[in-house]
Amino acid sequence: MTLIEKFNSKLSSIIKIPELRERIFFTLMMFLVARVGTLIPAPGVDVDRLAAMTAQNDILGYINMFSGGAFTRVSIFALGIIPYINSSIVVSLLTSIVPQLEEIQKEGESGRNKITQWTRYLTIAIAVIQGFGVCLWLQSVGLVYNPGVGFFLTTVTTLTAGTIFLMWVGEQISIKGIGNGVSLIIFLNVISRAPSSVVQTIQTMQGNKFLIPLLALVAFLGTLTVAAVVMFQLGQRKIPVHYVGKGFSAKGGMGQNSYIPLRLNSSGVMPVIFASVFMLIPGVIVNAIPSEYSIKTTLAIIFNQKHPVYMLLYAVIIIFFSFFYTALVFDPEKVAENLKQSGGTIPGIRPGNETVEYLEGVVTRITWGGGLFLALISILPDIIFTSMNLPVYFGGTGIIIVVGVALDTVQQIDAHLVMRDYKGFI
Repeated sequence: MTLIEKFNSKLSSIIKIPELRERIFFTLMMFLVARVGTLIPAPGVDVDRLAAMTAQNDILGYINMFSGGAFTRVSIFALGIIPYINSSIVVSLLTSIVPQLEEIQKEGESGRNKITQWTRYLTIAIAVIQGFGVCLWLQSVGLVYNPGVGFFLTTVTTLTAGTIFLMWVGEQISIKGIGNGVSLIIFLNVISRAPSSVVQTIQTMQGNKFLIPLLALVAFLGTLTVAAVVMFQLGQRKIPVHYVGKGFSAKGGMGQNSYIPLRLNSSGVMPVIFASVFMLIPGVIVNAIPSEYSIKTTLAIIFNQKHPVYMLLYAVIIIFFSFFYTALVFDPEKVAENLKQSGGTIPGIRPGNETVEYLEGVVTRITWGGGLFLALISILPDIIFTSMNLPVYFGGTGIIIVVGVALDTVQQIDAHLVMRDYKGFI
């Protein structure tokens, strides 16, 4: 069976499952709603001049990428899902620091619902603050037709409502769709900018006598990056486990062998998304500094995406969030306790504290590798293209987000197929 025939077979399997078919259709409808919202502009802004400024500013271009082009139109979704991501980062950090919040989270479904509700409230507050900041900046650079209190009230309300609605869309995709709602919205926004980025790159290179070789080089590097991300995302570190069967003794060596699959990148694309949003903060602050201050020029150079200081800081933050997010999704003590209760042991490792320490050591080494890989893939394309003076308008961050979220989505669909006795994609 050829690859195309296998793919067609999987698609036919999906169509045969009503629930999965409905979930995919619902997700596509939510995608349509999210894209339509980016085309509805807030009134009173010179969008043509704003688009020109965004094309010349790396930070504004980055914000525009995460909003799927909505920022250049100051549409109702101009803030995108960024306030919700910021809120999630803050709440996650507070939960790991404040014991009371950690206890609430451990209360089960009710505790998680409380944390989710507080995240929503904080999202509204952050959206209001960011909306006010956007209005203040638009008015300061002269892009507002009728500046004043009326413009602030209508635009901040519109942008905040847009973010709340987009947050709701993401939650609906997670509940009624195929899951990973927020990640899929970011995926949609990034992929929607890909065609224009490719066209812009080709147009900028026109007139160069080495156009074809350069485009071939860019395509090769892009393919290589995608392949590396796929291999690393699917890679696993298998820890062998021996389960003693009922009525058998460990001494007799009879029982069942299995393993604990630890993903080489257990945090997925979340560290890149968190770090990307976090690194928008310095740029936004720099843009808010009045032009008469000389320090603005210096900071603008330092926090340019192609500056070594920016890249180094970006890499460090990706590694930090890799450890942080891994700590949220993997609990060595819980795994060790489950192994002990089910009669499982890791060969050569005693149950209890020794198993916990062993798992912590393995996860730490894997997370270092995963964090360094994500950081390298995120900044290496920019370093290569900048050193070769190539005007490429897409980089490693976008590729990681698109490929990572796509793989997670395929695995979600794969799980639905396997549960109904169909063979999955992977």
